Amino acid sequence: MKVAQRLYLAVMPAILGVFTVLGLAYWGRYTQQAPELLVVVAVIASVASLIIAWRNTRYVARRVQRLAHARGSPGGAAASGGLQPHTLESRLEDELDEIEANVEGLSSEVAAEREAGTRRSQAAEDRANEYGVLLNDAITTMVASLKEAQLPLHILLSSPFGELNENQEEMLGSAQQALESADAEVRRMRKLVEIDREAISMLPQRISVAELLNPSLAIADARASAAVVRLRTEIADTLPRVIVDPVHTQEAITLVLTDAVTRTKQGGEVIVRAEEEGKNVVITVTPGVAADSVPLAVRLACRVVGAQKGNLDLGREKTTISLPCEAG
Repeated sequence: MKVAQRLYLAVMPAILGVFTVLGLAYWGRYTQQAPELLVVVAVIASVASLIIAWRNTRYVARRVQRLAHARGSPGGAAASGGLQPHTLESRLEDELDEIEANVEGLSSEVAAEREAGTRRSQAAEDRANEYGVLLNDAITTMVASLKEAQLPLHILLSSPFGELNENQEEMLGSAQQALESADAEVRRMRKLVEIDREAISMLPQRISVAELLNPSLAIADARASAAVVRLRTEIADTLPRVIVDPVHTQEAITLVLTDAVTRTKQGGEVIVRAEEEGKNVVITVTPGVAADSVPLAVRLACRVVGAQKGNLDLGREKTTISLPCEAG
């Protein structure tokens, strides 16, 4: 039943009362008495209209209260589901049911959008804080690198051309390395921001784990040899192919391995394992990195892996890289 029909029903007792009064007035004026049948019909009609009006008003009021309760409290619509009376009106098709469903749907959408907005605001705040930390670390690294390059460059500028001794040439080489390190930090920071902005497109391909790891392991092995660190690999023979962007993923793995080699003391060991776990190939690098002291290079690796539906978990003992793979 439509709301308009219920409102008209609420007016019917008043209309009936007007006609009843007019009838009684007519007979009372001309015959000085009212017919007994008219009085009985008027009484019955008045009582019936009162009952109908009461039930109609009570039903509409209860439904409006349900709508208000559902709108005012989370989960109110579900909690008030048992309040609907099991009467003939409640079993018939009712326009109030459609209104209630629309209000509940809008309330749920508004609540979901509000919650999503809160999450987005929190994520933006966390991202801004992280950018602040990364920028501060990058600036600190660049300042330190420039200070390392300051003295060798001063020696180069103050010495006659072509008269550098071996020690001065080594210092000049150190200055070049320091400047390259500062440049690398800036490039990593820029790439991290571009990944967050989705300005870099990942091109996933099916590639074997060995083919993916070999270039990174070669670079890490050279770094390990220079640092007097042993690099040990434990890679399963029958691993499925992973679905990743080879170039960006190899860069991320190289950054993680290089950081692990850098953190390992002379004579220590870096262990790289690869195995299948469910729908992922998991690459484990030991030692790991503490979550409270993550360098920019490892943060960039986290972004690269995360942009490809993978996951990079940091831990003090080990770093775990999960990459999606083909179904077995």
